[in-house]
Amino acid sequence: MNNMKGKQNFAIVNVQNNMMPIINEDSKTRYQWVPFGVYGHDDFFAAVTSAYNVSTTNAACIEGIADLIFGKGLYSKDQAKNEVLQKLIPQEETKRVAFDIKLFGNGAYTVYWNDEHTKIVKMYHVPVQTLRAEKLGNSPKIENYYYCVDWTDQRKVKEKKKIPAFGTSEEKMEILYIKHYTPGLYYYSLPDWVSALQFSISEGEISNLHYNNITNGFLPAVMINFNNGVPAPEERQTIEDLIQAKFTGTDNAGRFMVSFNDDPQTKPTLDIIDISNLHDKYQYVAEYVQDRILVAHRITSPLLFGIRTEGNGFSSQSEEMLTAFSILQTMTIQPFQNLILNALDYALTCGGIEDAQLFFDQLTPLSLLSQQAEETDKTIDEVADDTNKALENPATSEDSQDQTTEEVMPDTQNIESFSMLSFNNKEYEIYKK
Repeated sequence: MNNMKGKQNFAIVNVQNNMMPIINEDSKTRYQWVPFGVYGHDDFFAAVTSAYNVSTTNAACIEGIADLIFGKGLYSKDQAKNEVLQKLIPQEETKRVAFDIKLFGNGAYTVYWNDEHTKIVKMYHVPVQTLRAEKLGNSPKIENYYYCVDWTDQRKVKEKKKIPAFGTSEEKMEILYIKHYTPGLYYYSLPDWVSALQFSISEGEISNLHYNNITNGFLPAVMINFNNGVPAPEERQTIEDLIQAKFTGTDNAGRFMVSFNDDPQTKPTLDIIDISNLHDKYQYVAEYVQDRILVAHRITSPLLFGIRTEGNGFSSQSEEMLTAFSILQTMTIQPFQNLILNALDYALTCGGIEDAQLFFDQLTPLSLLSQQAEETDKTIDEVADDTNKALENPATSEDSQDQTTEEVMPDTQNIESFSMLSFNNKEYEIYKK
């Protein structure tokens, strides 16, 4: 017993040093497809989904912007073609693709052709996280995608399905993969908010911290010292389990401890580990993290998404809110819409529908319309029409459809083939003889 009193037992806790996320397309893999990783092997989509699930600010921004991208739906300005379009591409499918492009930076349709492979008969959304691009062979563009329900399950991976990329085969089913240009990547692209990936995870950790404080009854960090010797490992574990079960959790808040001792020198002692101004530090981190997430999403006014911040830079005046919404529409929403519209226009042209005149019916926040209507003595519908006309996407406006250009077209006689990295004309690569 005397020897036991002279012993000191401490547990050493190693704090893991997390590395910065490194985006990697593993084109040197032994697999036929290209894994897409950020913290490890082929974990990009899982990491992005986790950052979306644990961060309230990130989730609000993604869902809000995705709703604005889709707006009230995808339509054609040609009434006859619009009727065909609604049967060809259900609105819900495009809404899901818009959400995937905002969340993951990638989106995809499953395209079904007729037997002659001359017309597209149907287009459906396919979850982009279930797709992996095939490694390039002799062709300068991706020819196939592999589909698997769960790429983390090796049994499911063995059942993967190979599907041709759009425009590369005569198969009845093809994958129309939509992505924008990302420096350093070829097979996939990144979401526009990827720079806030760690901030989103940090916000989730802050939430976890407060949750644990609540479940621990807001008790401070305490070191409990038993001064009657060091018990055996099994007994130590039993004591720890009893203390944890009795004094942690919201149901145990406010409980007291009773100790019976033969000698005052052997009584248990409690040392409170106090960290000064801890609540101020966490408040600062929470506000900073939220601000960085909003910047990454290019949110001009958080109030547009129901996020109230202390210094958002905008009051509730309708003119300032309209200015914020106009900037958001021009700098953030329209680029996403144009990406989808260009891809669909290309696909429909190949599928027998030329000059589809596609556009997204704009969605405007109701709070903004209500305040505008009150100040101008107009109805909400009248204000909506005026606002949508003022914020109409120039790429799909009627004026742009009527304008003609006198550009000198390049000589295409020496062009053998081209590779579409994405569906933006600026991103075509030309290969000459």
